[in-house]
Amino acid sequence: KALDLNATVMTPENIQFEYRLAGPFRRFPAFLLDLLVRAATLGGIGILIACSGIVAYFPSVGAIGVFIMAVGYFLFDWFYGLFFETIWSGRTPGKKICGLRVISVDGRPISAYQATIRNFLRLGDLAPLASFQIFSADAPAAYWIPTGGVAILCILLTGRFQRLGDLAAGTMVIVDERKWVPPKLKLNEPAINQLVESISPSFRMNRTMLRTVALYVERRNRISQARRRELAALLASEVMPSAGVPPTTDPDLFLCALYKREYDAQLKSNEKPEYSGGSVPRGTARVSEVRR
Repeated sequence: KALDLNATVMTPENIQFEYRLAGPFRRFPAFLLDLLVRAATLGGIGILIACSGIVAYFPSVGAIGVFIMAVGYFLFDWFYGLFFETIWSGRTPGKKICGLRVISVDGRPISAYQATIRNFLRLGDLAPLASFQIFSADAPAAYWIPTGGVAILCILLTGRFQRLGDLAAGTMVIVDERKWVPPKLKLNEPAINQLVESISPSFRMNRTMLRTVALYVERRNRISQARRRELAALLASEVMPSAGVPPTTDPDLFLCALYKREYDAQLKSNEKPEYSGGSVPRGTARVSEVRR
């Protein structure tokens, strides 16, 4: 079967989202890049210490320095993923370069607790460890070389390509397609323009909600009036309270105003739209499949 598949997530509001899963061949380059970042950082620290001349003035620091470097490597290696996945919403430098992101299996952003679980179980994912003797019979029998056999087996056997840490933390790795702006639609009704002005300037939508609203606005003219009111009320209920508009605002017009506001903002920033309808982009809500 294909190594990159789609994961479908249904929210409590019965809105279906699709995410493109990252298989092992998409994740391996990100792993190597993160490994290089860690190695380069630790190597740079070691060079700075060597060039500082501390060891020459304090010979006894040599052995202590080796111990400090070993402890530093341990802490940096274990907390590297935890730190970046927490502050960068599921991305490490390697994942960011490769366009990957870690999210919860329910589609929500990863939490610090989940980042801790999935990174602290990485040692189990790298098992079984191989001995240095695979390179030379004279080498010590130190089992320090990770093979990643457990991780590969778990990824290939689970429906969402989850390694051991992902299974324990309830997370999955997806292809993060961020370069997207809404399609251009003609929304020149006076009521919509008035609503755009009444939306709180500080209100912001996340990418998933923006895509959902854009798909609704794009397809609203192909939906019956009754169904349109039902879908608009369902979607608007999630964001209307924080947008600063009166609760009596028409949900359909409100969603159109949200879309127009966002598209106008994209035009002002001179961003070229990369999605103009047609197929539903990855990681987006499929409005046409909202269920009763």
